[in-house]
Amino acid sequence: MTWEEIKLQVSNEIKQLLEERHILEDELKQVIHHAETEGDKLYLPNENRYLAKLRIGKATFYVEYSIEQGSYIVRSAYAHKAEMKG
Repeated sequence: MTWEEIKLQVSNEIKQLLEERHILEDELKQVIHHAETEGDKLYLPNENRYLAKLRIGKATFYVEYSIEQGSYIVRSAYAHKAEMKG
């Protein structure tokens, strides 16, 4: 499965949050795809949620999500830009 084929479920509340944080659904899909294909994610067993991150361009994106019936439910997301020189 490519990242473009990932099916997201995003509540209206989370859509508003993503809009405020200037995060696109395509960015969420890329983060989730990376986490699922590379196994680069944290699991929160008490909440049945995953936390994944991926650097895209100059920003690092974080997505908290659950998996139910082949669909990825976005619980939260945020991003930051930082560059270390030295």
